Amino acid sequence: MSGRRSAFNYVIALLVLLFTGGPIFLAFYGSIVPDRVLLDPEVSVFDVGPNFEGYRYIFTGELPASYSEGRANRRMISDAARQVPASLWNSMRIALASMILNLVLGAPAAFMFARYAFPAKRLSFMFLILSPLVPAVALLVPIYMTMQAFGLVGSIWGIVLVHTARSLPFTVLILSVFFRRLPSELFEAATLDHCNNFQSFMRIAVPLALPSIGATGLFAFMLSYSEYMFSLVLSGEARSRTVSVVMAALARNTDVSWSLLNAGIFIAIIPTLIIVVVIWRVVVEGLLRGAVKG
Repeated sequence: MSGRRSAFNYVIALLVLLFTGGPIFLAFYGSIVPDRVLLDPEVSVFDVGPNFEGYRYIFTGELPASYSEGRANRRMISDAARQVPASLWNSMRIALASMILNLVLGAPAAFMFARYAFPAKRLSFMFLILSPLVPAVALLVPIYMTMQAFGLVGSIWGIVLVHTARSLPFTVLILSVFFRRLPSELFEAATLDHCNNFQSFMRIAVPLALPSIGATGLFAFMLSYSEYMFSLVLSGEARSRTVSVVMAALARNTDVSWSLLNAGIFIAIIPTLIIVVVIWRVVVEGLLRGAVKG
C-alpha cells in the first residue's frame, strides 16, 4: 500500500514539474533553435547544433548572420529585443524596492492590527483589505494624474509607489493572520521584561514570522515584476520601461523571429527563478525548523 502511495506521489510530483518547468524548458529550447529548424518537424537541434545568435543580438546588437543577407526578412528582428537587458534591470529594481517597502510598512502595520486595539481599527482594516477589489482600470487615470502632479511619470519611483500600494493590503492581511496566532504569553512576558511595542515586534514577532515574511515578500516581488498596466502608463520613455512592457511590445510584432522572442522570454524568467529559489529555500527551511522545534 505504501509503495503504491509513493508511486502516486512521484507521478503527481512529475506532473507538477512538467506543468511548471515545461514552459521554461520550451522557451530555452526555442531560443537556441533557428526558426527554420523550429518549424520543420523533420529537422532537430541535434542536426544543426544550438544557435545563440538571438542572445548575442539582445546583449550586443550584433545582427544574426542569417539576417545580414540581402533578401533576408529583417522585420523578424525587432528593436524591442535590444531593450530587454535595461528593462530587466528596471524591473528588478522596482520589484525589490516594492518588496522591501511592503515588508517595512506592512509587517509593523499587520502586527498592530493583530495584537493591539486602537480607534477605528475595524474600519481601517476593512478599508485596507477591500481596497484591492476596486478595478485597476478605474484607478488608472487618478493614479496617473497624481503621479503627474508629483513629477513621477517616467520615473521608476512612481511605479514603485503604485506597486507597493497595490500589494500592501495582501501583505497586511497575510501577516496579521500569522501574528494573531502567536501566543499572548510571549508578549506578556516581554512586557514584564520592560519591552515596548517596537521591541516586542522586533525581538519576538519578526523572528517567529520569518517564513511568512519571506513568503509575503516573494508574493510582493512577483506581483510587481509581472505587473503590466500601470508600468505601461507610468513608464514613459524607454529608459524607465519594465520588462513586462518591453516583452509585450516584442510579442506584438507578428513578424518577429521565434528564436529571438523565446530568448527574450527566457532572459526575463531567469531573475524570477533565482529569487524564487533563494526566498523559497528560506521559507521552507524556516517552516521545517519550526515543525521540528514544535
